[in-house]
Amino acid sequence: MRRGQLVDPVAQRLLELQKVSGTQWLLRIVGTAMTLLALLMTFGGTGLLAHFGTTLITLVVALGLLCQFRNPDSDLGLLAPVGIVVGILAQGEVSMLRTAGIGLMLLIAHSAYALAATIPVHGVFGRSAWLLAGKGLLAVLVLSLLGGLLVAGLSGVQLGPWMMVVGVLAATGLFIAVLPRGR
Repeated sequence: MRRGQLVDPVAQRLLELQKVSGTQWLLRIVGTAMTLLALLMTFGGTGLLAHFGTTLITLVVALGLLCQFRNPDSDLGLLAPVGIVVGILAQGEVSMLRTAGIGLMLLIAHSAYALAATIPVHGVFGRSAWLLAGKGLLAVLVLSLLGGLLVAGLSGVQLGPWMMVVGVLAATGLFIAVLPRGR
């Protein structure tokens, strides 16, 4: 086997990495870092490989991050947040502040990957694009904070089954508001 047969495919893959812009690398790294931070907040530093369940969730999150880092628009990127949510649910009693922190990390990660998915791999954000993205993220953060405060305020209130109707109507209204419209 010639050395060129081994080196050429590796060199080709390394050349393809140059096609990815610095903006893409930044957004992908921020998304990955925030997801890993959320995973660490979920289990703690030593709890990632504590037993079979946490090890399995850690591997699922790692697989999801690998898929999403390679292609930010991949649906397999949902594995990471779903794995983290399953980890939170499996723990039972988790403080509201810790859960809010995990949610904030996942929101930032999602925003970074969403921005990475909207621009071409070689695309670069200019100053105006960063400002526009920041304005959009600020609005999302404010609405998330208001929603979180509403949930925290209503967490001690016992509501009847009729509230399911109100919840379904609110979720339907939210989906209608955020889904793209046909032109």
